Amino acid sequence: MTTVYHELLPDSYLLLLTPGKPADPEYALDYSLRCACRSGRPAVWVDCELVDALSTEAARTLLDYHDKLLAQHKQLVVVHASDEVKQRLLNWRYSPGICFAPTLFDAAWQSGLRMVA
Repeated sequence: MTTVYHELLPDSYLLLLTPGKPADPEYALDYSLRCACRSGRPAVWVDCELVDALSTEAARTLLDYHDKLLAQHKQLVVVHASDEVKQRLLNWRYSPGICFAPTLFDAAWQSGLRMVA
């Protein structure tokens, strides 16, 4: 489902998800999230602007890394998520602990970062 572009920013790690082949395993997503966890950045932003839906495996992978980042006192923020993406992620949780932001600017605010205008 997902081909991933990543960018190392000064105070965060940005992943951009893009549609891929429906039956492909989520190796790229897992690898990129593993790199993000090791980056030393306090926040990981996952931009879903180009993705209308997540596979079950992608949703599970994102939520697993959400938990890993929380254990490291870091934050995962899902940006530009469609309603379907939000529902897929929230349906896996008994309590909504994952953070959603409508824009990258809002992701910076959610992460407690200051952006210079």
